Amino acid sequence: MNGITVSIITCTFNSEKYLRNALQSIENQTYQGIEHIINDAYSTDSTLDIIQEYIERNKNRYVIKFIQSEPKGVGNALNVATKVATGEIIHYLHSDDYYKDQNSLEKVVEIFSQHPDLVWLTGNFLIEVAGRKIVIPQTHLLRKNPGVALSVMNIISHENTFMKRDFVQNYGAFNEGKNEVVEYSLWLNLIKDVKPLVINDEYTVFVIHKGSTSTGSVLKFAKAVIRAFRTQRKEKIFPLVGYYANNVVYLRTKSILRKVAKFTTI
Repeated sequence: MNGITVSIITCTFNSEKYLRNALQSIENQTYQGIEHIINDAYSTDSTLDIIQEYIERNKNRYVIKFIQSEPKGVGNALNVATKVATGEIIHYLHSDDYYKDQNSLEKVVEIFSQHPDLVWLTGNFLIEVAGRKIVIPQTHLLRKNPGVALSVMNIISHENTFMKRDFVQNYGAFNEGKNEVVEYSLWLNLIKDVKPLVINDEYTVFVIHKGSTSTGSVLKFAKAVIRAFRTQRKEKIFPLVGYYANNVVYLRTKSILRKVAKFTTI
């Protein structure tokens, strides 16, 4: 287990309000075989001071790589940082989230150690709202048929998903377009070939607050749902049925729908 390196990626932009909590949760991890990559989009608040203090405190404990890239969206920031990563396992810890327990990474690495061929694992969605933690056990749906479940909606918790680093790049990395969900295409492409190990556990806390990109308000959440449907259309998926573009049933159904559409316009 000690030979496995976990690459933690954190992207920041004016993240001073929550960043200290996220960084402290990394410092407190019992598993220290990590490299932490921080990609900042040229913050103008105290974010850079917080990062510098963090680096100084931990420079002799584990590898910390600090880079900066132009603010071109979350997807781009994640992709830029991923190219710098060298660890076998990769995890994306957002600047306003934090690890649930001190042994979160230790538990994950132990699972990968016990399953050498494991590509990715995912756990429950753990959210924090106004200081209250709520577990959304969507893994019960994923466990039955992850491909079909994922075709309905992006129910995989990005925050509680860990994967082999090489597979992020090999399966398309993250969407950089504003009209798509950042990680949805990656999950959909990956699940065609490799099913995730579904764990009824939580490793990271997703903090919901007014500044959250997708959950800060009802309007933001609605926009996130619309983006998810756009991603489904891009990947040529039928919700519930879960067929992809090269599937015979999908092609036949699409042909029928086209004929119906043509008939109704006559």
